Amino acid sequence: MLKNLSIRARLILAFTVLLGLLLAVAAVSLQRLEGLTAATQEIVNFQARRALLAQRINQHAQAEAIILLNLLQTKARDDRVKLYAALDEEIAASGKAVSDLDMTMLSADVQQEIDHVSDLRERYAVLLQETVELIELEGTSKARVYFEDRTHKVLNTLLFDTRALEAHLQQMMQSELEQLRQSAALAKQRVILLALVALLAGALMAWFIARGIVIPVRGAVSVAQRIARGDYATEVPTGQRGELGALLRALTSMRNSIATREEKILRLAYVDPLTDLPNRTRFIELLEARPSEETGALVLLDINRFAPINDALGHAVGDRLLCTLATRIQQLVKGSDVVARLWADQYAMLLRGTDQETTQATVLRVIEALREPIFIDGTKLDIDISAGAILYASGHVDSGCLLRFAGMALATAKRRHDPIVFASDNVTEPAPAQLFLIGEMREALARGDFVIYYQPKLNLAQHKITAAEALIRWRHPVKGLIPPMQFIPFAEQTGFIREITPWVLRQVIFDAAQWHRDGLAVVPSANLSTLDLLNHALVSDIQQLVKQSGLPASQLCLEITESALMDQPELALQHLQELSQFGFKLSIDDYGTGQSSLAYVQTLPVNELKIDRAFVSGVDTHPKNAAIVRSTILLCHELGLSVVAEGAETAQEQGWLADNHCDLLQGYVVARPMPLGEFIAFVKKFNA
Repeated sequence: MLKNLSIRARLILAFTVLLGLLLAVAAVSLQRLEGLTAATQEIVNFQARRALLAQRINQHAQAEAIILLNLLQTKARDDRVKLYAALDEEIAASGKAVSDLDMTMLSADVQQEIDHVSDLRERYAVLLQETVELIELEGTSKARVYFEDRTHKVLNTLLFDTRALEAHLQQMMQSELEQLRQSAALAKQRVILLALVALLAGALMAWFIARGIVIPVRGAVSVAQRIARGDYATEVPTGQRGELGALLRALTSMRNSIATREEKILRLAYVDPLTDLPNRTRFIELLEARPSEETGALVLLDINRFAPINDALGHAVGDRLLCTLATRIQQLVKGSDVVARLWADQYAMLLRGTDQETTQATVLRVIEALREPIFIDGTKLDIDISAGAILYASGHVDSGCLLRFAGMALATAKRRHDPIVFASDNVTEPAPAQLFLIGEMREALARGDFVIYYQPKLNLAQHKITAAEALIRWRHPVKGLIPPMQFIPFAEQTGFIREITPWVLRQVIFDAAQWHRDGLAVVPSANLSTLDLLNHALVSDIQQLVKQSGLPASQLCLEITESALMDQPELALQHLQELSQFGFKLSIDDYGTGQSSLAYVQTLPVNELKIDRAFVSGVDTHPKNAAIVRSTILLCHELGLSVVAEGAETAQEQGWLADNHCDLLQGYVVARPMPLGEFIAFVKKFNA
């Protein structure tokens, strides 16, 4: 019954019952107290009246005896008349007291005592009358004798019985008062009992109500805790009504909503929305959760030239292509293997329980299937796939390392145009020390740890130092002097080179301006990276620097590599033309290592060409190197360009280059790179 009531109704009912019980206790207590008060008042009044009447009877009897004794001693008649009047009053009052006492409806035994006292009173009245008559007829002497013989005995008996009656009535009054006290004690017990019953009933009601509330709420709390732990299959208690029913229904709705949202969140967190494959996060979790005794292979697949497909046909076609490839990959691996899309056009496969031979066969089968033409909206798409793989044996292998080595193997496969490369096949990774240095470069630039070294360039015709290449060095506070090859490539990859180059240009330009003022005829050259050459602010920044320093533009040479012209050749060419028009010398560095050297020589507004050390080394002993260098010198001279031979280390190489009319020589045979102070001293001494 209580289960069907709301919490509000239960509380109202409980407090109503409890209040009713308390009112009942109060009513009973009031009634009993009023009864006891009335009874006590009645007993006090009635019994006190009885005792008073008995006391009056005794007092009147004593007064009659005193008056009689006075009569017996009074000789004069006139004096006795007054005593007779007082005696008559006492007799009348005593009789009235006996009559009033007789009318108080006493018990039989008390009534019998009163009747006895009344009889004694009548006998005493008769004897008293006879004694008075003897006084008047025969004198006080005979009357005194008669009084002592007869009247006095009855008077003593009357006084005694009257006192006994008075004592009896007092005893009766005490007895009834004792009964009243017992009745009061009983009433008190009943009140206490009723109060206890009320408290017990209230406690039971409270317990039942609390139980009816706490048990469902405790169940709801348990369900909420299980929901918090991710257990959404637990059942929520039902059958409750009112507020608890609403609470449990809300809890059910909350559980369902949370389960739905978490399912969506998990899907967003672990599933690639395009291909429905596990995403990178989920793949890494599965990779880390593999059993320690498991062997297998981690394979990364990448679509070659996917960006042109997106650019030409749109992202919608590219997305459908990615979905088709995902389906094909899934169809070609075992059910226990894992296929995931890591990002963009890169997929990953976790092949369990396989070796290198089986892995290679599986990957080649997948690549062949993916190379089959795909038709989307009538367009035939032919794609190529590169794969990088790494085998893992039993034991703990860090998943990050596996992905990193597989990624390097993939990069090697793309560079070699091989279908698959394993991480053990001459795949190298950056040294950890180099990775730590990347994060310190910004602090080093702020602290002033970078310095400029200058390597002299010898003019072979004049046999003087007329130029120099500015080379950056890093004076690390712990690792000492760090050469540029250990940090410049990473600065270019991270884009930090855009902060290093302006610093280098500022130092070189201000150094060259000071040389120019001091009459030191040396033209320094500074290197520009790909990011520098594509920087829209490059030209204006360099122009501003030379204007501030007072250096003529012709006294600064800027070296560029062929690779710097690959990404955006139009923008790079525009910047080079602007620099050339302003008067700067331009030089092509590492000539001969690229793929389009002659085309660049023909189109670029350059003044100088630097032959790479790979051809200069051993030029005096290797006929092929000699042919390449000789033809390059002739070609440059025909085009009006000067030639710098880089990396010469022996006097024989220097002599051959001089004999074949090379313009400038840079290498250890002349001097190593040196700090500014040493360089100036070296040039002055050499040229002198």
